[in-house]
Amino acid sequence: MDINNKRIIVTGASSGIGRETVLQFLKFKNVKIFAVDLNKEHIPKEVSIMPFEMDISKPKNIEIMIDAARNWMGGIDIFFANAGFAYYEKISTPNWERISKIFETNVFSPIYTLIVLNAKQVEPILFITTASAMSHLPLPGYALYSSTKASVHSFMEAFRYEMNPQNRIMVVYPIATRTKFFDTAGNQVPVPFPSQSTETVARKIISGIKWNKNRVYPSMIFSLMQVLDRFLFVPLRIYQWIEGIKMRTIFTK
Repeated sequence: MDINNKRIIVTGASSGIGRETVLQFLKFKNVKIFAVDLNKEHIPKEVSIMPFEMDISKPKNIEIMIDAARNWMGGIDIFFANAGFAYYEKISTPNWERISKIFETNVFSPIYTLIVLNAKQVEPILFITTASAMSHLPLPGYALYSSTKASVHSFMEAFRYEMNPQNRIMVVYPIATRTKFFDTAGNQVPVPFPSQSTETVARKIISGIKWNKNRVYPSMIFSLMQVLDRFLFVPLRIYQWIEGIKMRTIFTK
C-alpha cells in the first residue's frame, strides 16, 4: 500500500508505539492523522494531526470517534487500533471490575471497532491492531494481559475470512517494547528479554503496510524462538519458567 495521501486513525497515540508510528506516518506526503488518546497532551503537534481525547473502551465513544474522524478527514484509509495496557501481578483475589477493565480496552475495543468499520465503511480500509508476542507465549505476571492479546489474535485470524473482501487486517506482534507501558503495568516490573525500541516496532509497521503484510513480527529473535520451539519443544517453556521465578521473587518480598 502507498501511504502517501492516506487518512489515518491511531489510538494510543500519545506515547510508546502509537506515538512513534504517528511520527513515522508524518514522513509521507499529504497524510492526515486523527490521533486518539485518553490524554492528548503528548500527541505530536502538527498541522496534519488532529488530536482527539477519548476513552475508546466504550462502544458509544468508538462510534463518536469514527464519525469525528470522517468529518475531519473525509474518510478513513488506515485504522491503527493500538491503545492498550497491562497489569503485572500475581493474581490472588477475584476482581470482576479489574478483569473487565483490561478486556474492554484491549479486546472489546479493537474487535468492536473493526466490526463497525466493516459494516459501515464505503471505501477499502486497512485495519491494524497490536497483539503481542504474549499472544503466542503467555508469561507469568501477565496472565490477564496475555489472555487479552490471545483473544485479539484469535479473533483477527478468523474474522479476516469473514469480513468484506475489500478490507484487510494486519496484526502486529511486538516483544517487550521499551516504553512507559511497563511503568503503568505495576511497581518493579521487569522488562522481559528480549526487548526492542518503539522506533524498531514503528518502522516494521510501516514496512508491513507498504508490503501488504497480514502479520508483522518486529523481533527476529522471537521469530527464531518460535521456529526452534516447534522442533525442540522446550525453549519457550524454559523462558516461561525463568519469568515465573522473577515474578515470585518480586511478589514475595
